[in-house]
Amino acid sequence: MKKIFVLILTFAMFFNGLSLPTIKPAKAYSSKTEYLRVINKKTPFFKSVLDSEPLFYLPYTYYVKVLGQENEYTHVEIQGKSSVAIDGYVNSQDLFCDGLEVSAPYLNLNIITTSTTVLYLDPTLSTPLQYVFAERELCYYGEYTQEQGRVFFVGYNDRLGYIKENAVLPFTIPNHPNALTFLTPETPNEESFSNDREGIFSIKAVIFACLLFAGIIALIFALTNKRQTKSSFNYFEENDYE
Repeated sequence: MKKIFVLILTFAMFFNGLSLPTIKPAKAYSSKTEYLRVINKKTPFFKSVLDSEPLFYLPYTYYVKVLGQENEYTHVEIQGKSSVAIDGYVNSQDLFCDGLEVSAPYLNLNIITTSTTVLYLDPTLSTPLQYVFAERELCYYGEYTQEQGRVFFVGYNDRLGYIKENAVLPFTIPNHPNALTFLTPETPNEESFSNDREGIFSIKAVIFACLLFAGIIALIFALTNKRQTKSSFNYFEENDYE
């Protein structure tokens, strides 16, 4: 009897081991790229979190690609018209998540030299890298203002550096096509509304005064004509009587 019980228990354990495993759904990890927006015209882009001076200021209204986080800085990547990207750090409080769909995040702009000039390693223009001939296209990344004036951070021939503002043709940077949702719509304040009401009231008062004056003139003219007509009628009656 004991052998039969042991045999049954053995079979039960065997079949329990053959039971199907429980299928657990795999965790879904988001692979969506995150972009944050530049909402200030003076948003500094640093090469390292230890730097006190930025490489340049990022193009306003455009985006940066988020790579990670380091304390109060966001590690980001940007790319100009060139296919080569550069990475750096931006203070997290200077970036904004607008929640919009981003299809073309970066500024796609080349600027053109006007004459033979120098590409410099630093924004103070103290260390030259190479000469750049006229009518050469430079990949624009951003700008920086220093004592000597404004300079542009560009890429040329696989080199990154700075070039003087007066060494390139004038250009403009349009806003990114995405809606500027970070801007607060302007609403008229009470003072301007009050001024508008006062102005409208003044205009109405002037119009009313003009109409009243015109009415008085018309009334005087009508009374004068009536008196003249009456006098003429009396004159003819007297002549007829004589």
